[in-house]
Amino acid sequence: MKTKIILLGIIAVTLLTLVGTAFATKNNQAGAQKYGWHLSADVMPVPPYGSLDIPGSDTASKLIVNQPNGKVQAMVTGVMNGLNPDTTYTVYLSNPYTLDVERWDVTGTYRWLVLSTYDHDLVITTQNPDGTFSGTGGYPAGSSPYTDPGQTSETITGQVIENQITFTTTYAGWPYSVTVLGTIAHDGSMSGTSPWEWHTTSGAATSTMIGSGWTGQFGNTAPFTFTTDDTGSGSWHVNLRAGDFSGTGQKSLSVWINEAGRTMLISDVFTVTV
Repeated sequence: MKTKIILLGIIAVTLLTLVGTAFATKNNQAGAQKYGWHLSADVMPVPPYGSLDIPGSDTASKLIVNQPNGKVQAMVTGVMNGLNPDTTYTVYLSNPYTLDVERWDVTGTYRWLVLSTYDHDLVITTQNPDGTFSGTGGYPAGSSPYTDPGQTSETITGQVIENQITFTTTYAGWPYSVTVLGTIAHDGSMSGTSPWEWHTTSGAATSTMIGSGWTGQFGNTAPFTFTTDDTGSGSWHVNLRAGDFSGTGQKSLSVWINEAGRTMLISDVFTVTV
C-alpha cells in the first residue's frame, strides 16, 4: 500500500510539474526581438546631431524587446557597449520618427565636364558634419600630377546642403578661382548651369535618408539614466505597461540615448501590441 501511495505521489508531482511548466511557458515571454542602433548623425540632421556620436557604439550595442503574454506590454532592454567609460547617459522612450530628408555624401573621385569641352578631375577627400568639404582637382582630367604646360592642379572647397552643391575651384599658380552651383540627381550625378553648364561624367555621391529631429517623449513614460563602467559598457531595462500607452493596437516607438543633453544613439523604430 505504501508503495502505491509513493508512486501515486510521484506521478502527481510529475503531472503538476509538467502542467506548471506548460502554464509558465504559455504565459512567459513571447520571444525577444533585437533592433539596431544608429549614430544620431546617420539618421538626423547635422547639425545639431552628431557632435557626441561615438563611431562603433551603434554596432556594439543591442536593443532587445520582449512582449510577454502577461500584464507587462513590453520589456525593453538596452545592452550598451563602446560608450565613454564612467559616464551617465539618459534614455528617452520616444515617439517614432520617419526618414524623410535625403543627405548626400559627396566624398569620392569624379570627372566633371565644363561646357561639354573642358574635362576636369575632382577628388573630394573630406566632408564635415555641416556639409562643408574639401579636395583637389586638375585639368585636363587624367593628367595628374598636372605639371606639363597647359595643365594645372586645383584646390577644391565647397558645401552640400540636402541635394544642392556649391564648390570653389582655385587654379594653382593662377590668380583665378571660380564658384559653381549645382544639383545632385537621384543617381548621385551632379550638374549645374551657373556660372556655365557643367556636369559630372563619372563618380557618384551617395545618399542617406534622415529624419527632421526628435519627435517627443512616448506616451506616459519618463526619461531615466544608466552609468557605464570603466570599459564603456552598461545596461538598462524598463517594463512598459498598458498605462504607458494611449488606447490599444499597434504602437510604434523608438529609443534615444543622450549624453550631456545631446543625442548620440537612436534605435530603429519598433512596435508594441497593446
